[in-house]
Amino acid sequence: MRSRKKTRQLAFRKVLWILIPLSLIACLVTGGFLLMSYLDSKSDNDLHDDSLLQSNTSPLVLITDTQESATFTETTASSSATTAFAVTEPTTVQTQEATPVPTLLPEPTAAPVPTGPVWYNGFVDPRTVEFEIVSNPDDITVLVNKYFAVTEDYSPELVDAESSKSQKLRPEADDAWDLMRQACETDTGKTLYLTAGYSTFAQREQLFNDAVANKGVERACAKYAYPGRSEHNLGLALDIATTDSPSISGDFAGTTAGIWLAEHAHEYGFILRYPDGKSDITGYGYEAWHYRYLGATLATTLHESGQTLEEYYGKEQVMP
Repeated sequence: MRSRKKTRQLAFRKVLWILIPLSLIACLVTGGFLLMSYLDSKSDNDLHDDSLLQSNTSPLVLITDTQESATFTETTASSSATTAFAVTEPTTVQTQEATPVPTLLPEPTAAPVPTGPVWYNGFVDPRTVEFEIVSNPDDITVLVNKYFAVTEDYSPELVDAESSKSQKLRPEADDAWDLMRQACETDTGKTLYLTAGYSTFAQREQLFNDAVANKGVERACAKYAYPGRSEHNLGLALDIATTDSPSISGDFAGTTAGIWLAEHAHEYGFILRYPDGKSDITGYGYEAWHYRYLGATLATTLHESGQTLEEYYGKEQVMP
């Protein structure tokens, strides 16, 4: 009887030795399945969070001393074995700021070019007006001013002028110059001196540009003819002084020679081209030294009428 009871105890112990390991294995397997299920669920949540935040979160890890975690414990009925795992808190997501797009600045625009005449204290800038090329540049009575021009290649017949420093004139003007100079010397004892006669296109351009740079655009427009629109390009204009004072001057009109010219120049075919008080008509300020050869007939007509060449042709400058 005792032997049979002992045998049953031994059999029960064997069963326990078999069941306890099996229970532990079952608990571990069950815990493993639960852990895998949790990890799968967490992975799905993390992927969902990634799509919202466009950044990575910290992966699922075991508990460490430096991380806060939530611990889950599974205990079986047959043992005190414990399975623990932890989920770390997601780290703060740092979103990368978009690179700022530079503001495009507007392209600089060129200053508007004047589309009409530009005036400076009553004198028009010849560079801003429309002009006409004359058809008769060889005519000694041709009108040339800011509005009427000769071509750049115009080249009149020229001769050397006496009582000058290498100046040239048209033959007709030179002949009249000799006669007038001799008469003035006979009547006054003063010898007329030609400071400027014919000028090339390039010379007039240089003179005008230098005047703009050194004296200002207003002075240039009032006193300096533009290339092609200067009577000096014709070989018919004379800037006159005297041998004892061979520079042009506004005071020339009050000298003995200047007074004589004002009274007798028309007899030899010359007129004072830019008289005082006529700048709004001629386009230039008063020049006591500037005479123009037209021939005795027309010069006498203008002297007696007091007209300028613009008024004679009905081509007065139109003021703004």
